[in-house]
Amino acid sequence: MKNKPNFFEKFDEAYYTSDGYDDYLERFEREGLNSARRLIKKLKPKKTWRFLDVGCGMGGIVSALRKLGYKTWGTEVSKFCLENSPAKKWMRFGNICHLPFKKNYFDVVSTIDALCYLNKKEIKKAIEELARVTKRFLFLETICKGSSNSSQKKNPDSLRKDNYLLNQREIIRLLEKGNFCPLTFLFSPTEKVDFNFLFVKK
Repeated sequence: MKNKPNFFEKFDEAYYTSDGYDDYLERFEREGLNSARRLIKKLKPKKTWRFLDVGCGMGGIVSALRKLGYKTWGTEVSKFCLENSPAKKWMRFGNICHLPFKKNYFDVVSTIDALCYLNKKEIKKAIEELARVTKRFLFLETICKGSSNSSQKKNPDSLRKDNYLLNQREIIRLLEKGNFCPLTFLFSPTEKVDFNFLFVKK
């Protein structure tokens, strides 16, 4: 995803107000707070820990963790989000395959629904980058092959690369090869959230 400005430009205001994202601007803060609280409950982090949310959208998790007292930043490829997010002063441009941070800079890195826009080669590169910038934990949530959210009828998304979606076992295998060990889920199966797992760096 290094040289795809035209693709990045498609994540515009129209994208974030239509199809599967038609109510995103009304729910991103609520969802961000929910995820942030769950992360804090599972990890019990020190206040000195640094957090990064990769592909942070409008910055729901960034804002929530900041309000909870944690040093948090986000990266995003969408110009619309970078210019309009309430957390924009803590956000910067950066795609998941080329993150603009030094090695082991963050204690916890999260990324939600970013891998589903990548092909398999890009996913491997993204995992390398996630491993490079975190020194402790990774929380990953993504749409999986065959899940209900992978249906364009139920969850339409013109930019999602459905042909490249991986199943849960394939995702875990790639993360294990990328220097991560699975710990636990953040959302239980009954909550009907796609693949979501907390990993610790080896």
